Amino acid sequence: MDFFENIYEKGLLTKKVDELDLGKNKGIFVKIGIISETTGFLIIRNNDPTETTSEDFYGQERVVIPGSKWRGAERTYSLSLFRKFKGLIPEGYERNAIEKKDLLIQNPLTALFGDSSIGAGSEASSVASRIYYDWSYSFERLALITERITHNTLSETGTILMEKNGEVASNALYNTQYIKPGIKFIRFVTLENVSKELLDIAVLVILGTRRYGARTAILGENVFNNIVAIGFSRKDHPITSYTILSEAWETERYEPEKMIVDKMRSVYGDNLLAGDELKSYLNSVSELKNDESKLREYSQAIVNKMKSDWKDRFEKKKR
Repeated sequence: MDFFENIYEKGLLTKKVDELDLGKNKGIFVKIGIISETTGFLIIRNNDPTETTSEDFYGQERVVIPGSKWRGAERTYSLSLFRKFKGLIPEGYERNAIEKKDLLIQNPLTALFGDSSIGAGSEASSVASRIYYDWSYSFERLALITERITHNTLSETGTILMEKNGEVASNALYNTQYIKPGIKFIRFVTLENVSKELLDIAVLVILGTRRYGARTAILGENVFNNIVAIGFSRKDHPITSYTILSEAWETERYEPEKMIVDKMRSVYGDNLLAGDELKSYLNSVSELKNDESKLREYSQAIVNKMKSDWKDRFEKKKR
């Protein structure tokens, strides 16, 4: 039996979005294990514009990448991908500035990433996300995998380095800390209560996103995502980047692909998609990028389902 047919039969994934009840939580979870390798310089920072986000683990300072850094880049890519084909994203849709709530359910990506409108009164609404992002941690020490590059206070992109008091820095030169190419980060993306169409879209977005972190004039594509395993279950399992890295830090051995697959295999058993079956699935999903007909079919089905299941929340009330 085909892997996915077996998963459908076990009730661990629905084949079509029509089979989902978007108003309920069916307790179906899909966990995607990923190795994200830097292919160029990467900037991950929070409050300090010159320092990489890091924390002390097992007596060493290590890079920390919050889940929002992965999510933001992938959501942005998903919108760009779907906007390639006219009509898949409604014309009036403007991310983080939606004033009419009906636009939320005209965007198929809302069913995956969630969204909210900022309109007044009855136009204010929100949709919960079905995709959750794990934080990531470096195996190596911060000092070994970062490099400082000198910039002008005013960069080519117009970014101005500010002092803590809000004034422009007096020194025209400053150093920014970059994560070097060739660093492999383990991370997980978890989907809840999704159909095969929504899983395909999530995987397509993960495979296609190549730019992460803060932007500068010298940065282009800087990360390659390698999906190494996908697990299906009726409850979420506590497998995270931290649980795997903790073992690696303690043993000082780091084999990211083997560690992900071995850990997920021990938990998901026959419900784990890996190896040749996974490669075949990823190849088929990659073809969706330029398949306007299929993406349009997926989008229409998802939008129709949102309009049907959330009719009471989003339909215009008669006065």
